[in-house]
Amino acid sequence: MIARTRILIAVGLVAGSGALVGCGSSTEGGGGASASCAAIVEYDGARYLGTGEVHRTPVTTGRVMPAVAPGCDDTGGQDDQTVQDTKVQVEELAAVDPRVAVLLNGGIYVREGASVPAVVRSWLRAPRCSTPGVFEITADWLGLTGPHEPRTDGDVRLPYQLEVRVTDGPERYVGGTITLDATTATDPELSSDDVEQSLWEGGQLTARVRCLHHGFDVVGVRAVR
Repeated sequence: MIARTRILIAVGLVAGSGALVGCGSSTEGGGGASASCAAIVEYDGARYLGTGEVHRTPVTTGRVMPAVAPGCDDTGGQDDQTVQDTKVQVEELAAVDPRVAVLLNGGIYVREGASVPAVVRSWLRAPRCSTPGVFEITADWLGLTGPHEPRTDGDVRLPYQLEVRVTDGPERYVGGTITLDATTATDPELSSDDVEQSLWEGGQLTARVRCLHHGFDVVGVRAVR
């Protein structure tokens, strides 16, 4: 839970920072240190650092290479177990030299000290809405954020924002992770049955959308049964 109520769907489609490996520390509140694992992978004798959330599906060549995810103790030294490295396989990105960046578990890792390639930066940016008129998209539902505290399972009330991964629609958005803004004018809107019977399990939705200040304003939305 954050300041706004957020419902997250546990699906494997959210491309994030990949494996959380490596070790760091942070200090909170009264000065107590708490360890946290950073997104690090070691390939070809070099360290690669995670770039954060990926908003477009990266293109790969199909080639995989052996790498190592360094072990990390995220308990702040409270666990006496030995932390071991993990053997992993990284993927080669299309048009990107693996000596610069690689893909692991849907996350892009850039070699320490290297500049982030332009094509990688494009995958890290969410698409901006730029299509004239009203158009339709189909998308995998990833999460919902809204100001209303749910009263029951599946309770959703306008307005809210939907985080989705686009699977069909204008080509410029397909494969991208975007935020749909559903307002009190959205009709039809999602029902509790939509959430419980379809979306709660990581299902799909179809939305009629128009661009508003480069954002995605939802005219109407329904779950794909």
